[in-house]
Amino acid sequence: MKLRTIVLIALVACGTEPEPTYVARIGETTLSKEDFKERAQKLMETGYKHFEEMNADAKLALLNGVIARELLVREGLRLGLDREPSIAREVERTEQRAVMNKLYEEEALLGDYTSTEEELRAFAKEREYDVEVLSRQIVCATEEEALEVLTALQEGSPFESLVPIYSTETIQRRFGPAGQLGWFKMGHMLPELMEPLRTMDEGQLYPHPVKTQIGYHVFRLDKRRHVDFAAQREWLQEKARVQKRADDMEQYVHRLRREYELEAHDEGLKALTAPDGEEQVLFSWRGGQLTTVAYWANLEASHSRLDSAARYKAAENLAGVQIMMAEGRKLQYDRDPEVREPVEQKRDALIVEWLYRTEGREVARQQPITEEDIRAYYDANVEMFTRTDGEVADLSLVYNSIKTLLRQQAATKAMDAFIARLREQYSEDIEINTETLAEVSLQVLAQPGEDADKGE
Repeated sequence: MKLRTIVLIALVACGTEPEPTYVARIGETTLSKEDFKERAQKLMETGYKHFEEMNADAKLALLNGVIARELLVREGLRLGLDREPSIAREVERTEQRAVMNKLYEEEALLGDYTSTEEELRAFAKEREYDVEVLSRQIVCATEEEALEVLTALQEGSPFESLVPIYSTETIQRRFGPAGQLGWFKMGHMLPELMEPLRTMDEGQLYPHPVKTQIGYHVFRLDKRRHVDFAAQREWLQEKARVQKRADDMEQYVHRLRREYELEAHDEGLKALTAPDGEEQVLFSWRGGQLTTVAYWANLEASHSRLDSAARYKAAENLAGVQIMMAEGRKLQYDRDPEVREPVEQKRDALIVEWLYRTEGREVARQQPITEEDIRAYYDANVEMFTRTDGEVADLSLVYNSIKTLLRQQAATKAMDAFIARLREQYSEDIEINTETLAEVSLQVLAQPGEDADKGE
């Protein structure tokens, strides 16, 4: 394998060439000490390799891992994988989030989001964070079951005996076998339950099932108490801060929609529930539009199950996103380094994942794993299949596990071979500065039960 190492004694006409400050160069990309340290730590955290000590060989192995990833990205870009539809779609979504966050931070979130004590007390009262309730609930899938539960409770049956029979599995897992919810702030209760819980007496069983989005509730109020302001002041401050920011973001979005003259097209919106096969305009704005084709292309398949109101809202939100992207590009936020970094990181991760799948797992899948291979591995690693009582597990019991392991090993081998070819292909573009590498201080990650005390 051809690899160029920077020679520090090279001379130029005006004197000695300065020592490079980077650990490595891959093409136009240079890897500083801090860059390498950060990426090496991430490699170790993902289980790349376990090192007993962080010596020169360990650092070089980690650097080779970083270089391998860079080469995979370079090769993926050369092959045009960033234009592959599934990758391009995910990258576009990442860019949308990054641009929108930048817009919010620079254009919308300009206020002071601290609150005075008076404001916090008013906020707590308005949101009903100043009162907590302790209740028991059984949530049924049908109204008929809820009425049966209500009758049984009125006749004296305890909650504990009815929860396992009637309450939905999700609610049982969340709240336990007795239906006890614990103390909840009133403002955190489902809206349909808030009014009854405000007016009920302690110990009272509500006389009717109440329907919410998660089922039919039969419930009893055990206790109600006021929450001490001082005890939750810090929590209220953060809650109020988040709400103020959300209010400013919402106002900014509405202002943008007015400025871009967002307009809904009723005929097109009708096509969301009764598609006729023709492309129609759903929303238009100054400089753009959202059509039925773009709507279905941008939204997940699950949206086909939404009702008409939810589809309208999803289309309106999508139009809003496109308006924000237009504004972000006008302000050139899409070129901002804070935006480009997460976008490129996402793109690179997807490219590497794609190549691992196609060059590793799929290549390995094409290679047959025979019964002889499985038997040979079993015979060579009998200790792996020996139980604590000394008995060896029968091959039939571990057959599929061995087959999966061999497939994984084949995928790793195929990927290693692919990376080796890339190292050869790009060898002229790779430089390693071993002396700068030696200056990098890395810490060996502790394994379970070990102390993280090895390193430099």
